[in-house]
Amino acid sequence: MEKERAKGRGGGKKITVGVVGPGSSCSVVERSLYDIDRDLDVKCYVREQVNACGEVMDECEQASDVVLFTGCAIEGYVREIREMQRPYTSVERSALSLANAFLEMQRQNIELDAFSIDIVEHQVIEDMLDVFHLLARNIYSSSFQPGVEERDYVDWHISLQKAGKTNVALTSMAWVHQTLRDQGYLTIYLGPTRAMVRLALERLRNAYVLSEAVYAQIAVAVLQLTNYGRNPDNYYASFISRAEIEKEIVRYVELLQGAFFAFGEREYIIFCNAGIVRENANQLLRLQGRVREHGIQLNVGIGMGVTANKAEMNAREALDYTLKRGRQEIYWIDQARTLQGPIGQDRQLKYELISSDPRVLEITRRSGLSVASVQKIIAVAEARQSFVFDAHELAQCLEVTVRSARRIMNRVMESGLGSVHAKESPVNGGRPKTLVEFHFQM
Repeated sequence: MEKERAKGRGGGKKITVGVVGPGSSCSVVERSLYDIDRDLDVKCYVREQVNACGEVMDECEQASDVVLFTGCAIEGYVREIREMQRPYTSVERSALSLANAFLEMQRQNIELDAFSIDIVEHQVIEDMLDVFHLLARNIYSSSFQPGVEERDYVDWHISLQKAGKTNVALTSMAWVHQTLRDQGYLTIYLGPTRAMVRLALERLRNAYVLSEAVYAQIAVAVLQLTNYGRNPDNYYASFISRAEIEKEIVRYVELLQGAFFAFGEREYIIFCNAGIVRENANQLLRLQGRVREHGIQLNVGIGMGVTANKAEMNAREALDYTLKRGRQEIYWIDQARTLQGPIGQDRQLKYELISSDPRVLEITRRSGLSVASVQKIIAVAEARQSFVFDAHELAQCLEVTVRSARRIMNRVMESGLGSVHAKESPVNGGRPKTLVEFHFQM
């Protein structure tokens, strides 16, 4: 099926939009999409609760070109549990949503200055309060938090109304709205509107065009059997093992509809379509696992580019990165010179090897670090949700010696971009450990 989809991309292909969310919202979004563009093909995948939406994602992504979530809570939940393969976005609740809610509150003679609201961005709320000249004294908001059940939002809204702190609950979640209403609490649903759907569709179309551009790019994968060597005690066993591995590589290349060439005894170069490589990342992980069964480590670097030469250069650099780390991993570098990996692991780093971001350039100028090092520190810090490092952690992050890491930490502090966060004294004595906080937040 994936091969058929890949062959059918571009060329004025009718776009299929998979809509995921509760039934009432899906109906509004579907109707709005057809009002905006009758040529769209819309398929709805209905689940009433946020944490049930993951059940339909495999089917949705198989049948759709792009995915539209009816709310950002659903998007946030799905992103926590899986890596999306198709371009996606959500129908974001905007200032218009809140304005409509305020009009409804006025229609029902509900005071505007005492309500609870979930999911909507704080900036949107603050802007609307400014427009209506309201104080935030009796207004409570709760943004989406991964892992928090919808029942918890219901309880939160109810507790505020029971305590007399709020008059009404404004919610972006259909199930929360229905549950509150069934229990007799005052609630207003911030549902999707055609204007919101139009903005979401524009974002989806842009993302789709970019994804289509990926299919026009070339991908080169360099596969290296890192610890392969002929066994002098069993000459023929080495050849048999390598032949079995090459069978697996041939099957993988056939899936990609690509071509491959062997370089020496340990290296293979695959040329194929960049988009298909991305779609079949799991197959490459399976190949890696099958090679491991022969006791051989397979390291892979993938590069993308508009020319084969550029793609191969990126692939070589990505492979060098895996070899420096000394582990069996897969990294890739795309056309924009963004390094990502290890592919297939829960915690992946993704950072640009080059940058035009003024903040990054200012950090590099003041600290003396390279752009790649600054981007990597930021990527690692964001992944671990802490910009505090000791010398050993920084050394591991930048792949330098601990002594070099200490020099870097001192230079960063001297530039005003870091400060001592704490000092830890080892229980068994020895040199105190200095914890430095890097002020690299973007």
